[in-house]
Amino acid sequence: VDASLPAVAIKAFIPGTKHGTREVFETKVMLEGCKTVGTYKKLMDGGLEKKPAEKECFKVRTDGASVDIDGDYTETLASLDANPEGIGVFGLSFLLNNTDKLYAAKVNGIEPSTETIASGEYPVSRPLQFYVKNAHVSQVPGMKEYIEFFVSDEIAGPDGPLADYGLVSDPELAATQALVAAIN
Repeated sequence: VDASLPAVAIKAFIPGTKHGTREVFETKVMLEGCKTVGTYKKLMDGGLEKKPAEKECFKVRTDGASVDIDGDYTETLASLDANPEGIGVFGLSFLLNNTDKLYAAKVNGIEPSTETIASGEYPVSRPLQFYVKNAHVSQVPGMKEYIEFFVSDEIAGPDGPLADYGLVSDPELAATQALVAAIN
C-alpha cells in the first residue's frame, strides 16, 4: 500500500454471485488481477488445476471491505450514497444514465464507452450470447425469421432498441447477419 495515499477505508460494492455482471467482474477484473500480480501462476505451480485456481482468484474479502449486492444497480448506487469512499461495479447503461451521480474509473487507462467497448479496447465487458440449436431452425416455424429479426440493423444495430438498453452494437453485425442468412 502506498503510504502517501489517505488512510481511508474503502468499501467495494460488487454484484452478488447470481448477477450476470459478477461473472464479468470475476473473469475480467479479479482473474486478470490475480494473473498480473503472479498469484494465479503460484496457484498453478502449487498443483492446483485451472478451475480451482480461478476459484481462488475469485475470492473476495470477508471482513466487510467487499459487499455483495444481490439486487439491481440502484441498490449499489444507494450503498455508494451511504459510503462516499466506496466503489461500485455497474453496467455501462446504468453508468451513462447516472452521470450526475457516478463517474467511471479507467481500466488500464481506458474509459468505458460505447466506442471502447465495441472496439474491444475497454477490457471489462462481455458479449450477448444468442444460442440456437441448428436442428430447431427447420423444425420450429418462424425460428429463422426470429433470428434474422433479432440480428437485424433495426434491432441490433447502433440505433436499435437493444442500444437503448445499454447493449453495444456488434461491430461485426454484417458478418453475424451473413451467418444467420446461411442457416438452412
